Amino acid sequence: MSDPRGVAQAVILVGGQGTRMRPLTDTMPKPMLPLLGLPFVERQVQHLARAGVRRIVFSCGYRPREIEEYFGDGSSRGLEMGYVVDPEPLGTAGAIANAESLLDGDGDVFVLNGDILTDLDLGALVAHHLALGAEATIALTPVEDPSAFGLVRTDPDGRVTEFVEKPGADELIPGEPYRINAGTYVLAPSARAAIPHGEQVSIERDTFPLLAARGGVGALGSGCYWRDIGTPQSYLDAHLDVLAGRVGFITPPGASWVADDAHVDPSAVIGDGASVGPGARVGAGATVGRCVIAGGARVGDGATVDGAVLGRDVVVGPGAQVTGLVVAGDGATVPDGMVLEGPATVATGSVASA
Repeated sequence: MSDPRGVAQAVILVGGQGTRMRPLTDTMPKPMLPLLGLPFVERQVQHLARAGVRRIVFSCGYRPREIEEYFGDGSSRGLEMGYVVDPEPLGTAGAIANAESLLDGDGDVFVLNGDILTDLDLGALVAHHLALGAEATIALTPVEDPSAFGLVRTDPDGRVTEFVEKPGADELIPGEPYRINAGTYVLAPSARAAIPHGEQVSIERDTFPLLAARGGVGALGSGCYWRDIGTPQSYLDAHLDVLAGRVGFITPPGASWVADDAHVDPSAVIGDGASVGPGARVGAGATVGRCVIAGGARVGDGATVDGAVLGRDVVVGPGAQVTGLVVAGDGATVPDGMVLEGPATVATGSVASA
């Protein structure tokens, strides 16, 4: 990774309720959902620390206690960590402004959306930011179809010229690269000063267009790994990508992952792409395919789980067949012998019904 040249502080935006991830987020904030045994946001912290960041502020909203209890003051990681809680939803920019009191007001800051998995070269982003003398610099990622996103256009020097929200076919230019906001930024003090405090403000729709109008926004395209883990399917795919070695800063433990303290019967089959969490149990003759099984879950004798995401302490009864994108909240039960095909959800603490 390139030298980030002195950007030693970051804000991670972790305030959302993660509604698209329910029922998994009924009992846990989305950034704390595990990715091969570690909370997802821990992976972001590791990435920032490798880039030289030493102070991280979590801008929280939903279930902030779990995040603060896990990370504490950061000293065990050689970091400084602080927490702010939005008194009401403030939007992405408002949440940054709410964190300002815990930042070095004279320094630049990384800002990360708390649901993005990426191996972006943070140093390269900073180098581009400094070369342009930008107030804000946005990482961009390519997409084939930008119609569901906000298209970002730049000049040849990498300075933003236009934002096009969810462009229609008549707004696309043949042959142009379709690049969207990748949810990672560098913000100078002047950019943060442009955000009103205590108000609901979107950095994407309000702050960046304001700064771009005065030529202050840079953007850097990258072909790095990038995934928004905001849906159960994308969350499952993130595990598969890590296990396949597609995420540059995470070394895959193998084609599958089983926590050291999980118990897998010798006659069970653990297929490629399986993730079996701490304290989980997989019974005799069971088959586990490409799926996420969280800590404490139990897969009974002769059961099959493939393509599913199971929360903590979920019980899949003996002989049950759980296939496709079945998402089961913490403590849910799939009865013995049931055939449950996704897409389907099983509410937290409930019993699945046919």
